[in-house]
Amino acid sequence: MAANDLNPQLPLIVNLNLINQEGQENIDLSKLIIEIDSTLFPNQEQFLKALRSHLLQSLKEVPVTTSINLRQIENNYFENAEDELYPPVTKSQTEKSQKSIQENESYFETPANSIQNTSITVRQSKLFKSQDFEAIPTAALMFSSIDSQIKKELWKQNEDGIAYLQHRAKGDSQNFIEHYIANPGDISMLPWDEALQIIDKFGFNSAKLHLIFAAYAMKQERPWESLFILNASDLIKDMGWDQRTDLPKHKKLSEIAKTAFALDCLLVKAVWIEGRNKKGGINASTPVGRMWNITVVPYGQINLQGKIEEPNEVQLIIQPGAWTQHFLNRAGAKSRDALYQFGYLAQQVLKIDPYHDELALRLAIYLTLDSRIRLDGNYKVQELLEIAFVKPIIDKARLDRRRAYDLKQHWDSAIKLLLKLGWQIAFDPETYPEELRPDSKDKKPKGYLDKLLDAKLTIKPPTPIPELIASKAKLTVERSQLKVKPKVEQLQPKAKPTQEQHISLTSSQVKEARIAKGWSQAKLAGFIGVSQNLISLIERGERTFNPQLATQIQTLLDIQD
Repeated sequence: MAANDLNPQLPLIVNLNLINQEGQENIDLSKLIIEIDSTLFPNQEQFLKALRSHLLQSLKEVPVTTSINLRQIENNYFENAEDELYPPVTKSQTEKSQKSIQENESYFETPANSIQNTSITVRQSKLFKSQDFEAIPTAALMFSSIDSQIKKELWKQNEDGIAYLQHRAKGDSQNFIEHYIANPGDISMLPWDEALQIIDKFGFNSAKLHLIFAAYAMKQERPWESLFILNASDLIKDMGWDQRTDLPKHKKLSEIAKTAFALDCLLVKAVWIEGRNKKGGINASTPVGRMWNITVVPYGQINLQGKIEEPNEVQLIIQPGAWTQHFLNRAGAKSRDALYQFGYLAQQVLKIDPYHDELALRLAIYLTLDSRIRLDGNYKVQELLEIAFVKPIIDKARLDRRRAYDLKQHWDSAIKLLLKLGWQIAFDPETYPEELRPDSKDKKPKGYLDKLLDAKLTIKPPTPIPELIASKAKLTVERSQLKVKPKVEQLQPKAKPTQEQHISLTSSQVKEARIAKGWSQAKLAGFIGVSQNLISLIERGERTFNPQLATQIQTLLDIQD
């Protein structure tokens, strides 16, 4: 694909050989855009948009992907998706899809002339490379999309027979988010029976993959205009499957591909105005669209039928949905045209095994998203259980001794695992007495379940996530205070800049506090997102602080004012 394929009047400046018979070149999209000479184009934005569109189309048209047929039966392979990756929704295709689920065969189908063992990669830095946490979006839309996957009982059928899940804001019932299911390549909402076939594929695997995609989306400057490519072999480690010996690698790759296929079918619609006031607030409403646009590309040995039965790699080409323009827009948040709400995901959350520690994983996911909002980390046990499960489970436990015992055991196991993983948990001495706490040998008091549900505790993610969130919140407050000054103050003579009010740290304070905490310069730099060299310069007094950096360092190292 050459640049003048986009417009015959454009000069030839870019030439991409996507298919190379001798080997495949890696493509760095960011570098590609930087190398474009903007002086040659009167409408650079239009050119970049067209180039990006053509590049994505070229990636999809690599021979190995032109006809992918994913199939799944009960042995954790693919369920048939349709003959083509992006079919329109028709009755005949729905019937075909239902019939193919019962077929006793599992494979990837590719054309006979497919290129074997090749790879096209838009370079994307791996997660958790410099620290054991990553920034992720934490807007209400993330809560609802997680609910759609691990609380499948919340899905309902509307009056038109369409499957949907609705989430309404607690503080403002006018704000709501709805999710639907569609076939790949189309946003026509599927009716209940057809949608259930996709919903049944949701679960903790899809929730983890969803969080990973969200973390990668955070790394994009304008995610709604970006795409990134991930290797499933890397995702095996991210999702905590690298230690599993019960499945061979090709089955793990197939499971990730099947899960990605299901996520591609999840739609979202938002009617959301943040901070309703006289000025109207920030309108983050989003029309119906995909959460993620995903193309699944398998690689491996092709048999005589042109099928890849055991892939040795699967690549996922992911383009974040339009929702990111409204809920994950850094520039838009500054101009109050959109939201940019995020928190941090600890790597260990993805390692929790849902088969043995389901409640711990449920709590960790929801607390990760909620930590941006609930800075103090104060909860009642019942509140957390109702967030993790649906209310009937708690009601049934109140009426059945055995269920009450099981619920208490699951809760205690979850709390002990989170403590082991570094979560900061403190029990309220008045409402959460010793006899109710995990590993207590004391006899349980009468009515212990009701007492447990009323108990209070403080629970926060592992350090330094709470400190990072606190420093972000502190900066937000300080900026709002600077913008809104009392009228009396505005009438006073203009004072000299008082930078020292915001930067009260010294180089020796930083160094001493860092050493006292047992952190290396590299570790502190990783938490803040700067280079180790900058920390070294600061500690030697050769570099000054800006207010944001000073606040982050002060909060992370617990340096008192």
